[in-house]
Amino acid sequence: MKLTNFQNFMFDKRCEVIKKFQQEYKTSEAKEKILKKLENKDIEFLIYCSSNIHANIFYSKFLKK
Repeated sequence: MKLTNFQNFMFDKRCEVIKKFQQEYKTSEAKEKILKKLENKDIEFLIYCSSNIHANIFYSKFLKK
């Protein structure tokens, strides 16, 4: 499937969010520390932006019940 220009643009923006998160929190420990503090809606946004299933599973472990 070929993506439209708009879809490519949105995909690039989503990738930028994850890239910034990973640059700011480089280690697993740093990511875990901030994810424990974030609200569910922020974690859900990271999950939405990520195209990596393993990262999504990791992020989802920090969703509050």
